[in-house]
Amino acid sequence: MLSSIDNDAAIRRAATLEPGQATANQGNGPYYVPGSPLRRDVREGRDGVPLLMRIRTVEAETLAPLIGAMVEIWHCDADGIYSGYQRYGADRFPALVSLTLRRFRPTDTATFLRGRQVTDDSGYVEFQTIVPGWYTPRTLHIHVRVSAGGKELLGTELYFSDDFAAHVQSLPPYAGRGRGPYRNTTDIEIRMAKGSPGSWPAVQPAGDGHQADVTLRILS
Repeated sequence: MLSSIDNDAAIRRAATLEPGQATANQGNGPYYVPGSPLRRDVREGRDGVPLLMRIRTVEAETLAPLIGAMVEIWHCDADGIYSGYQRYGADRFPALVSLTLRRFRPTDTATFLRGRQVTDDSGYVEFQTIVPGWYTPRTLHIHVRVSAGGKELLGTELYFSDDFAAHVQSLPPYAGRGRGPYRNTTDIEIRMAKGSPGSWPAVQPAGDGHQADVTLRILS
């Protein structure tokens, strides 16, 4: 099934948002756990290439910053494992029923690579994390949820280029699993989001790792 998907054209179109266009809303996925710790550094000692994830939230129509919004992130570790769901592993294809419902039952209370922060007067938050690994059947991604006043405003996923993924997966500790077989061009979630406009951070080297910057346009 995956080999029949080709997201190239949609990804190229998604690289530029039209005026007033909002970032793609993809929901929270099956690994969301409410109540992430309020913190900047989410690593909890997890090994991986350091990543400073800078997220700015703005109103889609006016581009005014969203001040005081809650931004949550969560993603798998270098071995493709999510905290809260460590029993599921990274190499087993998820059960069809769970995928359809987009929800798994948590198996543990771990919180590594999960966190939330409140946006500042410019709409910014930043998280110190690591570049995520890969798991079946997904390409590299970071989940983001934005809410305000108890209302969810956006649930989306942030993606990285296949070239960047290949580079990171050639380094320890990722290299132990080898290059992931899944690509942006065949990812089913990117396909469903029509290239996922507004979900592609700009990545640059920073210190011993990388910095990724993205502006999320939100219909508030």
